[in-house]
Amino acid sequence: MFETIIKYFKGSKPGRSHFPFGLIVAFLMMTGSAWAAEGKGFDAETYVNTGFLIFLVFVIVMTIVFLIGHSKTPEQEKEMVKQIDRLINDSKPVEEESELLLDHNYDGIRELDNNLPPWWKYLFYVTIVFSVIYMGYYHILSGPSSAKEYETEVREAQLAIAAAQGNQPVNADNIKLLTDAASLAKGKGIYDKNCASCHGTKGEGMVGPNLTDDYWIHGATVKDVYLVLVNGVLAKGMPSWKAQFSPQDLEATASYVKSLHGTNPPNGKEPQGDLVKEQAPADSTKAGDVKKDSVAAKK
Repeated sequence: MFETIIKYFKGSKPGRSHFPFGLIVAFLMMTGSAWAAEGKGFDAETYVNTGFLIFLVFVIVMTIVFLIGHSKTPEQEKEMVKQIDRLINDSKPVEEESELLLDHNYDGIRELDNNLPPWWKYLFYVTIVFSVIYMGYYHILSGPSSAKEYETEVREAQLAIAAAQGNQPVNADNIKLLTDAASLAKGKGIYDKNCASCHGTKGEGMVGPNLTDDYWIHGATVKDVYLVLVNGVLAKGMPSWKAQFSPQDLEATASYVKSLHGTNPPNGKEPQGDLVKEQAPADSTKAGDVKKDSVAAKK
């Protein structure tokens, strides 16, 4: 391979079977990146940058080989190729193979006791080091799990879809109390699966506080409830749900929690927190109609 490369850069015309192996590897790696990009959703910029980096490394290696072998005689080139081959593969010349023969003999087929190539061993050592770092970061320290990375990507995709559709992403500054049946049903589904075990199926309170009375620990507005869902209250065992659900999901859940106020279910837990008297909430589904009527009245 190295003889072919040197001849190629010195102007000879090797046969097609001697096409530089490194260029083939670089091409396969670039096409592999393209397949990965198509399957995993990598953007075009990442693919182009990766391909350019591979090509740049290939050019640098070929330039170094050319500079080393350009001024050498054919005999020196052959000796250099042998030295490089021994350095990379730790192989012995054919003349010395008799020293490597083992006692095994299978129908006249003999076995050579060659050493593993150094590049293979060093690559194996690198994988060991990488596995230790990977295990420590993702399974012992604070590295995100595959499930969390998936949930984060789903949440980001939901925000991107909302932005593309012209919908403003929900946050603590623009959250509103939802009262339509679809939003409350969505919030109830999330509540039943994730919140009922601590707050009761009807919000009566169990380990967590009663959500149906006039007493609130962290505030009584829908914004206050939303912030508790987003940030959690770790000191009290309340987890943060922002990694599991989108802001729209948490807005619906906070609205459902607010809809439980005043339902007075049986076996309600004793009051906790501060007494807060609230006015009846406005119906978000009618807000648009009211605005239209007021505009029509002005006309």
